[in-house]
Amino acid sequence: MIQYAKEFLILQVRFAQKIAEVSNQALKDVMIDYTMLRNLFNLRVSHDISNPLWDRFIEGLCTSDNPEDWTYDFYLQRTKVKPDTSDQRQFFGCFSYVYPWRNTKKLRMHFENRETSEYGALSKARMTRRKSELTEMFRYIQAEHPDVETVRGGSWLYNISAYLRLFPPDYIKTAKPVGYETEFWALWGQFIGHNGSIRQPAASQFLEGLDKQKTIEDCLQCFPYQVLRPECSIEKFYNFYTRR
Repeated sequence: MIQYAKEFLILQVRFAQKIAEVSNQALKDVMIDYTMLRNLFNLRVSHDISNPLWDRFIEGLCTSDNPEDWTYDFYLQRTKVKPDTSDQRQFFGCFSYVYPWRNTKKLRMHFENRETSEYGALSKARMTRRKSELTEMFRYIQAEHPDVETVRGGSWLYNISAYLRLFPPDYIKTAKPVGYETEFWALWGQFIGHNGSIRQPAASQFLEGLDKQKTIEDCLQCFPYQVLRPECSIEKFYNFYTRR
């Protein structure tokens, strides 16, 4: 399991603190709506579902003399806990999927950086490997889920050409901006580099811009990229990867 850099967690804490400041909301509420720390801590908690461990984290964050150290120490303790096994997705290299998606005939595609070589997951050196993974995955889907009608994605990655070149053009051209999904990897993943490191200068520029903002909307626009959501017929994928 990848251990993420301290700076990645602090980035989210700083963002939540700024949102709380400009909106006059309680930090404990903002941490749920504007960070993905619940995910990183492997804690099930929401506005309607309480969790004593999350309450302990928030209390320490608000009272600690060094909230940054408190946050990272809490994260390191949580990495020692056996993760939730309810997510039984099968991985094809860096790719996986969820089907059915929200009780429809849509398939939700996911990307996770599981690259173990010295190269970046989306580098030119690994493009052939990524395309092979997708080819294998869609062959499996065609055999196991013949009723799938549509493929849907959602990530900041659809902003960059290195990712776009992996998919059918008919899928890519449907990508629409859906804003800033601040609770999910789909947005925060843009700050993660190789092996869990923080991506610079994106992170430092984000924080520098954040300091100057006065509204929630202006804070959100400090993200380098927003989430894009493409969606098209799965037949486009079958045809695209069959030709390869």
